[in-house]
Amino acid sequence: MKEQTSVRFKITSATLSAADVQTRTGLVPDETWKVGDVRGQFGNVEKKHGFVLDSKTPISEPLDDHVKGMIKRLAPYAQKIGALAGESVIEFSCIVHRKVAPALRFERDDLRWLGVMGARLDVDIFILNEALMKGPSSSGMFGTPAPGTPAPGTPGPSGSGYTG
Repeated sequence: MKEQTSVRFKITSATLSAADVQTRTGLVPDETWKVGDVRGQFGNVEKKHGFVLDSKTPISEPLDDHVKGMIKRLAPYAQKIGALAGESVIEFSCIVHRKVAPALRFERDDLRWLGVMGARLDVDIFILNEALMKGPSSSGMFGTPAPGTPAPGTPGPSGSGYTG
């Protein structure tokens, strides 16, 4: 997987459908689902209605650009979104895949916008391990065994039962 960044704005509710959210806010969703819909590769049955907006900023751009772009998209609707907070869960999700841990910084005004909308902030950071991404090594294992770990196929410490 390459380095990438994305931001999603999600509203879920047991009582408000995506159509209700659209009618009450004026926003047009990028993705929706209904209670009872079967979604995802494992066939999860949705327990809540969902309404999602995805960042339009290219995935190669920094997190700050994604946050600013999504806030700009949401700002005209912030009060109407905030009015839904009692009937829904509103979440601003940042997903970052990097080779090294990035510095995270959120501007005070951006956090205020999230507060006006009643949104919680979720930040997921995934550190990409190139050794794992390249596949098996010549020994058939991913990466390098930890120091003191017997090589595969060799007996471990006596009585350990480890045979690799």
